[in-house]
Amino acid sequence: MVRSYDNVDKNLFIEEWEPSSVYEKLIEDEFCYLIDVRSKPEWSFVGFPDSKDMKNEVIFCEWAFFPLMDRNTNFESDIFSNLDLNKCKNLYFICRSGSRSLHAANSIQFSINQKLEFNNNINCINVKFGFEGDLSNDNRRGNLNGWKFSDLPWKQL
Repeated sequence: MVRSYDNVDKNLFIEEWEPSSVYEKLIEDEFCYLIDVRSKPEWSFVGFPDSKDMKNEVIFCEWAFFPLMDRNTNFESDIFSNLDLNKCKNLYFICRSGSRSLHAANSIQFSINQKLEFNNNINCINVKFGFEGDLSNDNRRGNLNGWKFSDLPWKQL
């Protein structure tokens, strides 16, 4: 459980898009980026979106550190060090189920809105259902929705 939500503005509205709609934009638009905010063990053991057909590489930045899920206090600076905000239109955030990524999207949108010189209509958007999707009745992920369920490209180490 993430313990701290610094820079989260409860008044911001973060859009949520279905994974297939996000993927379409990522393969078409060079000003769109996918930011995977899960933990290193999740990337290693569960897999991650494959960027082979996307205009940009996936940006990997942990929102919280496993196993205690302590908030990454450098999250915003880590994200901004990987982006040229003058060349961004949509930033799509993904996690396991869409919860951490919603907080991450909110935090980055808040930070962008505070940087007036970069407020060039950059939208932070959450990937609805995340990488693995919601839990099914048998308490398993990947059977109802999400990136993997949508049969979008992904890899596993």
